[in-house]
Amino acid sequence: MSDRISIDDPEKDKNTLRDNLMDELCKRHQNFEKNGGDLQWSFMDVWQSGFSGFTDREFVEEVIEEYRDDSKYFEIDDNDMMGLTERGIKYCKERQ
Repeated sequence: MSDRISIDDPEKDKNTLRDNLMDELCKRHQNFEKNGGDLQWSFMDVWQSGFSGFTDREFVEEVIEEYRDDSKYFEIDDNDMMGLTERGIKYCKERQ
């Protein structure tokens, strides 16, 4: 069994991972706006909820770090807690 979704297309995997990540972060932020709660979430919780089909942690971390640096939509702190930036919140609102 492969550690990724697409065996022969790493770019497709990266796009799928980025899309699933932002879907999950936006969903969590919308839930916060409706119900309160946390504005930061454990990387592992986000992974398990949003893109658990990817089992290669090194690949996942590499893609997420690259996307974080390029998009500036979210931050990850030293405790592996993730949260949307103002830019990320705007992105989520535009997607609704």
